[in-house]
Amino acid sequence: MSRTAIKNVNVFDGINEKLQENVSVIIQDNKVEDILSGEYSSEQIDEVIDAKGYTLIPGLTDCHVHIAHSRTFDDRVDQKVVQGVANAKDFLMKGFTSVRDAGGITYGLKEGIDNGIVDGPRIFPSNAFLTQTSGHADFRQSKSEFRIADRIYASGAAMTGEAWYADGVAEVLRGVRENFFLGASQIKIMAGGGVMSLSDPIDTIQFTKEEMEAAVNAAADYGTYVMAHLYTPPSIMRAVKAGVKSFEHCQLMDEECARALSDADAFIDPCPNMAKEAPPVIMNHPIRRAKQLRVSTGEKHEAELIEKYKLKLLFGTDSNGGNPEDLSHYKERWGSLEGLRSATGNVNELTKLTTYQNPYPDGEIGVIRKGAFADLLITKNNPVKDLDILSDPDNLLLIMKDGKVYKNGL
Repeated sequence: MSRTAIKNVNVFDGINEKLQENVSVIIQDNKVEDILSGEYSSEQIDEVIDAKGYTLIPGLTDCHVHIAHSRTFDDRVDQKVVQGVANAKDFLMKGFTSVRDAGGITYGLKEGIDNGIVDGPRIFPSNAFLTQTSGHADFRQSKSEFRIADRIYASGAAMTGEAWYADGVAEVLRGVRENFFLGASQIKIMAGGGVMSLSDPIDTIQFTKEEMEAAVNAAADYGTYVMAHLYTPPSIMRAVKAGVKSFEHCQLMDEECARALSDADAFIDPCPNMAKEAPPVIMNHPIRRAKQLRVSTGEKHEAELIEKYKLKLLFGTDSNGGNPEDLSHYKERWGSLEGLRSATGNVNELTKLTTYQNPYPDGEIGVIRKGAFADLLITKNNPVKDLDILSDPDNLLLIMKDGKVYKNGL
């Protein structure tokens, strides 16, 4: 058992705007043991970290990543594994001590991180995307690629296991249960058209009401929830009625959708920068570019609706390796405090939806209080006042995950 004291520090607890000033945070092994004002007993303290009056915040969570997924769609599994290892280290060293993976091959990578074999964030995995045939995660790159038999495709992209093709209630149920067998903490469904895919226009509504309800009910039977990719009002309203709890993107939502999300006490993860600006190499196809431009037209109105209805906001980048600069976009749309909460305290609330599927049940993430995991960052100045501070990893003076220090520039 080891104990560390972080002294002379101002604490943002993940929720409250007012910092706890000039306190000491006591860490026992991998959890916060206490937060003390004034002097503390130095007995049994193995290490003291002097924060020099800087700000301590919870480690960040990116709630929409694809940590081992390639946007080229045609890489082999071994290539994705290598990419995942590199991406995991990148996330951690940019201050993301946790991520929610929104689809990809993560079970081996997560196990390696949790066992200390490779460095990376905690992963809340969805595992395979659930997609209908000709849905957003139908990764076939040619009209000549087809389904040969159950789970066998004439397509390398489809054979990686990143996507589970499901048509009909029975196939949806099987896909959900297979993902839980592989350790999913929540389920990701593709409920509407997407930008990157070529076989599904943005306006398509994907999965019938019965199929969506089957996914939601099967997830509930395992104590957890469904997150859904979608953009348009018809897709959003169908998913709300089916019981989906986390809504990804939603750039074309209208006021009825915002009201429904509020009434359902649902979360929204807009990933706004992916709608606003995508890398040219990704958008070199005219269909993709046209869809990206269509989605981008609704981004500002979506932000206004999120603010008007006080929707539960999550920070997400839809990235492979961490984009902390996206925090500046959250600041621009919702202010520094709400932007910071979207990557900390709001995530703590989200994890409660996973109940016994939570892969890290022994502590809390996204907050600093007794019993929370010691996933902590010390930052220059105060990101509650100016979230732009976190857009530059050089402003992270200390990165700690699970009580272990990965960077100390103090």
